Amino acid sequence: MPAFSEQHFRWTWDLVSPPEALWPLVSNTDRFNRDCGYPPVTVVTPSGPGAAAAKIAPVTNARRLRAAVLGVTIEWDELAFEWLAPTRYGVERTYYSGPVAKMLMFCELTPRAGGGTTLVYDMRLTPSNFLGRLALPFSIGRRARATTRRVFHRYDEFAQRGLRASQLAQRPRLASGGTERLARIGRALVDDASQPPPLVGRFTEFLTTADDLAAARIRPYALADEWRASRQNTLLLFLHATRAGALDFSWDLVCPHCRGAKASESSLSAVKASAHCDTCNVDFTANFDQSVELTFIPNPAIRAVTRADYCVGGPQVTPHVVAQQSLRPGERRVLPLALDPGRYRVRTPRLPEQHTFRTAPGAPAAARIDLGASSLTEHLVAPDGQLTLVNADGHEHLAIIERVAWSDQSTTAAEVTSLQLFRDLFSREVLRHGEQISVGSMTVVFTDLKNSTQLYQDIGDAPAFGRVLTHFEILKAAVAAENGCIVKTMGDAIMAVFPRPVAALRAMLHAQQHLAHPQDFSLPEGVTVPPSSLKPLALKAGIHCGPCLAINQNERLDYFGTTVNTTARLCGLCTGADLILSAAVHADGEVAAHLAAPTSGLTSARESAKLKGFGDAAFEIWRIGAER
Repeated sequence: MPAFSEQHFRWTWDLVSPPEALWPLVSNTDRFNRDCGYPPVTVVTPSGPGAAAAKIAPVTNARRLRAAVLGVTIEWDELAFEWLAPTRYGVERTYYSGPVAKMLMFCELTPRAGGGTTLVYDMRLTPSNFLGRLALPFSIGRRARATTRRVFHRYDEFAQRGLRASQLAQRPRLASGGTERLARIGRALVDDASQPPPLVGRFTEFLTTADDLAAARIRPYALADEWRASRQNTLLLFLHATRAGALDFSWDLVCPHCRGAKASESSLSAVKASAHCDTCNVDFTANFDQSVELTFIPNPAIRAVTRADYCVGGPQVTPHVVAQQSLRPGERRVLPLALDPGRYRVRTPRLPEQHTFRTAPGAPAAARIDLGASSLTEHLVAPDGQLTLVNADGHEHLAIIERVAWSDQSTTAAEVTSLQLFRDLFSREVLRHGEQISVGSMTVVFTDLKNSTQLYQDIGDAPAFGRVLTHFEILKAAVAAENGCIVKTMGDAIMAVFPRPVAALRAMLHAQQHLAHPQDFSLPEGVTVPPSSLKPLALKAGIHCGPCLAINQNERLDYFGTTVNTTARLCGLCTGADLILSAAVHADGEVAAHLAAPTSGLTSARESAKLKGFGDAAFEIWRIGAER
C-alpha cells in the first residue's frame, strides 16, 4: 500500500476575550465536538486473552474509541490529551479504519498585547488511502475550517457574557404532557413545600432549556453558583423536586484520582464500598465525605435525557487537572505556570511516587520535579513561575498536575445524609445490609433529658409523655435549622449528626435554652400544646467530632465507631445546665470564634475526665456554660 504525505491545516483567528475566559469553553472538547456536528463516541472495552492483563497494567496511555460516520464504523486509538491551562491542548490519534491513518491536533490561545486572544487551531492528518488524500482538502480544509471558525466565534460571544459553557445546543423536547406536569410541580413546590418562587422559576426554566450534556448529571451546588443563589436553598429545592417527581437522583462513585464518576446507582442500597476506575487503572474505596456524590437527572415523565459522549478525554473532563504532559524517556520539559495560589500535586499513573508543590506570591520563580524520584520536601514556586519536569525513567510517562483541594461544588453523601429534610423525605435510602462506608469526619451529638423519670412521677404518665414528644419537636427544629439531622431516638434521648461542629454547638445551645425557658420561645410550626404543660426541662448534651462509619441499622442509615461511642459517654458528664465538648470540637476554628465572640455570653472550663468503657485513659473535655 503506498504511503501518503501528511496534510497540514493551520487556522488563526483573533478573538475579543482573554484566554482565561475562553479556556472553559474552548477546551471543553465534549461540547465542542457536539457543536461542530461530529458523532458521539464509545469506548471499546478490551477483549480476548490479553484483556485482563491490559486492564491491570496498560502499557500505553491510549484508549480505543469508536464512532459511526455516515453509516461507516471508525475505530482509533487516542493517546491521552496533553494540555497546559489556559493556553494549549492537543491530542494524537491512530486510526484503524476510514480515510485517515493518523491525526495530530493542537489548539493554542495566546494573549494579544492590546487585549483579547489569538487562537491557533492546527491539524496534521495522514491519509490512509487515495480517497482520503482527495477528500481531506475539502472536508477539513473547507468544511471543518468554516465550522470551527463559527463555533469559536460563538464561544467568544459567550465568554464576553461571562458564560463558561456552550449554549449552542438545540432546545430540548419535553415528554408528552411534561410541560403541564412540570408547571403543576412548580406550583406545588411554592405552595406546599414553601420553596422560593424565583428559585423555582430558575429550576423549571433549566429543566426545559438545558442541553442533554448539562441535564444528564446535574450538580446542585454548581448550578447554584451559576445562578448566584444559595447552595443550601438550591439543594433543598432539588430534594423536594425529587420527592415531587420532577427529578431522580443518583449516587455517583467518584475516582479520587481523575475525580470522574465511575459508577452511578439510583439507591444507596446499591452503593458498594469499593470500585474500579478504568481510566486511572486503580481500585478505590468509597467514602461518603469525598467519593460518593449526589447528582440529579430529570424524571423521564418530564423529559427523557440521552447521555452521549462526544469526547472522553479533554481538559474539562478533569477540570481539577491544570496540566497533563506526556514525557519520553530522558525528556525535560519546562512549563510556564498561570496558577492560583495553593497546593498542587504531580503524579504519574504508573509510578508510585507523587510530588507536591505550593504556589505563593514571593516564592522562587522556578522549581524542578524528577518523575519517579522520591521527594521528602514540598516544592515552592511563584504562581506565574516555571515548573520543570524531568523524566529520568526508561519509559514514557504521563505527568498529571492537579489541584490537591477537592471542589466544594460536590454535594457529598456525608453532607446530604446528615440533612433532616433528606431523612424525612427519603427514609428508605439506606445502605445494603452488612455494608460499611466511611463518612470521614462527622460531628455527633447525644442528648438526654435530666430527671425524666421524676417528671413522669410529678405530672403523670400522659402529660409527661406529651412533654417528651414536644421536646423531640423542639430538638428536631433546632437540629434542622443548623442543617443537621436526628439519626435516632432512644427513650427520651437522641443521636444527631452535623456536617460542622459549630452548627451542632449552635443547635444545642438553642434547644437547651428553649427547653429551660419555654415561655421565652415560640413552638415549632405545627406543634400546639397547652401553655400549662410547658414546664422547664434540663437538656444534657455531649458533642464530639471525628471519623465514623455508615451502616444499615434496622432499615435506617446509622453511624457507629469510636467517635459515636465517645460522644455517648460525654453526654453523661453533662449537668443539664451546660454542654460538654470534646477537645476536637473545642479546637475547631469556627467553634473557637463562636465561643470567643463578645456577645456569646458563654463560659468555657477545661476539665479532664475518664469515660466509661475506655479504661483509665483521661479525656480532655470543655464544659460550656450559657447565660440566659
